[in-house]
Amino acid sequence: MSSPGDRDKATDLRLTPGDFFTRDLDEAVLDVRIDCAVHSAKDLPDELVAGMDLLYLPWVEDPRDVLILPAGVSVIPEAPRIGVSSARREDYCRRRFPNAVMLSVRGNIEQRIEQLDRGNYDLLIMAAAGLNRIGLADRISEYIPLDELAVPPGQGRLAVTFRKGDRRFNRLRKLFVKPVIFAGAGTGTMDNVTLGTVNALQHCDICFYDAICPTGLLELLPEGAVKLDVGKRKGRHAFSQAEISRKLVDAARRGLSVVRLKGGDPGIFGRLAEEAGQLDEYELPYRALPGVSSLNAATTASGLLLTRRGLSRGFTAATPRKSGSEKIEWFSVAEAKAFSKVFFMAASGIGEVMEELEAEEYPASLPVSVVFDAGGDEELTISGTLADIAAKVPDSALPGIVIAGATADGKFLFPKHGALGGMRVLFAGSAALSEKAKTAILNFDGRPVLRPMIELLPASNTPEALTKAAGADWLIVTSPSAAQILLEAACRVKFDLRKLPSLAVCGPGTAEKFIAHGIYPEVCASENFGAQGLLDALRGKIRREHTVLRLRSDLAGEKLDQQLRQMAASVTDFVLYSNQPVHYDRLPPFDAALFTSVSSAAAFFESFAPSILENKIICAIGNPTASKLKELLPGAEIVQGTEATVESMIYALAVTQISSKLGEQKSGDENEKSVVRSQ
Repeated sequence: MSSPGDRDKATDLRLTPGDFFTRDLDEAVLDVRIDCAVHSAKDLPDELVAGMDLLYLPWVEDPRDVLILPAGVSVIPEAPRIGVSSARREDYCRRRFPNAVMLSVRGNIEQRIEQLDRGNYDLLIMAAAGLNRIGLADRISEYIPLDELAVPPGQGRLAVTFRKGDRRFNRLRKLFVKPVIFAGAGTGTMDNVTLGTVNALQHCDICFYDAICPTGLLELLPEGAVKLDVGKRKGRHAFSQAEISRKLVDAARRGLSVVRLKGGDPGIFGRLAEEAGQLDEYELPYRALPGVSSLNAATTASGLLLTRRGLSRGFTAATPRKSGSEKIEWFSVAEAKAFSKVFFMAASGIGEVMEELEAEEYPASLPVSVVFDAGGDEELTISGTLADIAAKVPDSALPGIVIAGATADGKFLFPKHGALGGMRVLFAGSAALSEKAKTAILNFDGRPVLRPMIELLPASNTPEALTKAAGADWLIVTSPSAAQILLEAACRVKFDLRKLPSLAVCGPGTAEKFIAHGIYPEVCASENFGAQGLLDALRGKIRREHTVLRLRSDLAGEKLDQQLRQMAASVTDFVLYSNQPVHYDRLPPFDAALFTSVSSAAAFFESFAPSILENKIICAIGNPTASKLKELLPGAEIVQGTEATVESMIYALAVTQISSKLGEQKSGDENEKSVVRSQ
């Protein structure tokens, strides 16, 4: 479809409205003539028209701008005539080429280059992404560094626009977005910041922060991360609340890792409900990390303890200021009575607690929720009313908190909008991969249940592997764990990694470990991750005169060694680490189980009967693990990623969930149409 920008070839793009390249497509979407439109993301207006929504696709082209000279020309003239299409590019060219003549340029990429080659311009400045997409990268004369010319957020990206509320695209978007993290910054000093908040800041792309956050927190952001002050100070607001909420939505839709950093605890007078509500409107995922509030700092840290045995069993926390008012407005008796009440260590006596509230003339309809194992991986929330909550609450050995009051209504529980939708995902792999699995599960809005089944113990003679490697022609590493243990040993004994020979690895997960240390494998299996995939990738590379060192675990098979000996002069087999099973008496509730090795699967079934996996989704990291699970669980369907990595396995689980939901929706839509037809 065309747009005003396609048809109008005369108007200078520096003077055009924001929807110049989207207007007609927006109208077609809203009129239900099309379901969606695909755009270069940089062509989208700053604010979408009412009724429209979007998602950014995750694949990123080179975002830089480039200079293009006419065919056969390699030198830029002293006073070039430059074709520009934005004020941003014009400003750059005026700084770099003070004698230049700025001219408007219009048309698609091919038309612009044709005008350049005809002599209408001496130089063009364009986006590398567009040239790469249509196979004209060879026309690029120079890439402009990002620190010399910043680019719009969407340059190099593709975006899909669709009707707001379209459930199909809302569900597909779940595969490409990460939960917005509402993080408590603590109060006063960095000593009051949680590790969860520190970790979130260290991995975010953009941080929206409040005015009262401890200084120094923003220094934790990675290089290149955007930090935006959205704090509210008395009488002066950087942004309105509506603007802050809109910016959170926009950043999340672009697939960025977003941290909303709030002073103290985000749930105490932090407008968390309003900002989360805006994300709910677009079905965008989020999660909240509690923080140390000024309430804690002013009391626990000072000795003014809110509870003292024999003196005080509780307290009320409130603000004497009403929303939007600077005046002190004291509480009426009825309002004070309606404050939410929190009762610790009360779940086991829930019936008696409700009787006491009833005796104080609280209504039978008073909302009540009970939270067991708050913050733990067995967390369970049961909601009801004063009249029925006691019957709903089971006997439990877990600690439970009772919350009573209007805010305890179950309708206020944060929904899980991500691809995994709050699914409890049991990680039953090796302990070395637990943190990576946790991050990936959280990114898809799942609930990690970490129960590593294998602990890896490095061999006592691990440093010998480095000596042997230095004397070999090839080093074969067949697991990320082996790579990690080797590299840690090298650091410990101060081994010069430049002495390593040609390196071959079984897949991208193992390659990542070496690349992080500046070592790029010469051979990496691109499919069939495991022994066979590696052998296929090595054919023609290893010659008869070569010597090979293969590093493995105590449980890895010898089939690879046998085949390598047919290709090389000698093969040394070195057991780098052993797999030690970890046993558990019980498992928390879970919906899916992830296995990262044959040994982790075997260790799992040493502790638990196969029946524990009935009606669960089972995921494997690669072909050997999948084969072992099929052997142990005949007839079971095993979910696998396209790569032998934890991230790929969890992405495959997310795709399975989204496919299932889309299938249910399609079936529901067809049933609805059938009912309408029959009526």
